[in-house]
Amino acid sequence: MQMYEEAEFPESLKDVIIQDRPFTMNFPGLLKGEIHLWTASLAASPEKIEELRLVLSPEEQLRASYFKFESKQHDYIMSQAVLRVLISAYLDIAPGDVIMQARKKGKPFLVNEPSLFFNISNSNKIGVYAFSRDAEVGVDIEKIRELPDLDELIDKNMTSREKAFILKDPAKKLSLFFQFWTFKEAYLKAIGEGMRLTPDNLEFSLSDGKIGLRSVKFGFEASDWQFKGFTRKGPYTGTLTHRGRDTVIRDMYLPIKE
Repeated sequence: MQMYEEAEFPESLKDVIIQDRPFTMNFPGLLKGEIHLWTASLAASPEKIEELRLVLSPEEQLRASYFKFESKQHDYIMSQAVLRVLISAYLDIAPGDVIMQARKKGKPFLVNEPSLFFNISNSNKIGVYAFSRDAEVGVDIEKIRELPDLDELIDKNMTSREKAFILKDPAKKLSLFFQFWTFKEAYLKAIGEGMRLTPDNLEFSLSDGKIGLRSVKFGFEASDWQFKGFTRKGPYTGTLTHRGRDTVIRDMYLPIKE
């Protein structure tokens, strides 16, 4: 059973995001050698979404307006607002004072404290947020769902050995595709190479639940990266990519107050 730790926000943040049951601990400090992996529901009422829109920077609010579909706009608002509130709690500042910029290859970083590394992912109203003080991290989550072009996606994004493994058991084809997809996405997000290195240029293995990176084309970094698979109810599958074999990963759960 997946165990979650509950976190209490500083008083200044309780009007934004709050527990729906009694607090059990103070907001957790993030130590070196640890990764905090937060899970948050991004489902919220229209009123809550409009409230959280105000947490975003002017640039983020403008970006939100560009989404064609309202559901995608709401997902973006919620995921960015939760990210800002979590960062603000770690740094003990207001969410509006969080300053994020993009590195040369597009990966965001914190101007306030570049040594606080983070990455986020969301799928079908669930968001996951990874934080580390040691090195870059990457995280990806996907809801396992039927795909009309599944075979085409497998052929386009998987290597020959990966295809053979995924197609070996037709009953597991769909779930294995999503697992391997999150392996690749989490790694690409960790190294910041989402544009220059496509999924078919990576090869992963899965044996007895252990995720392995077999090869990376074009000389990109492959050593010392660790991979942790995880699941969430839904069903969802996800992968966390990080450095350090002895890293302690703490799972956190964040409910949203309506």
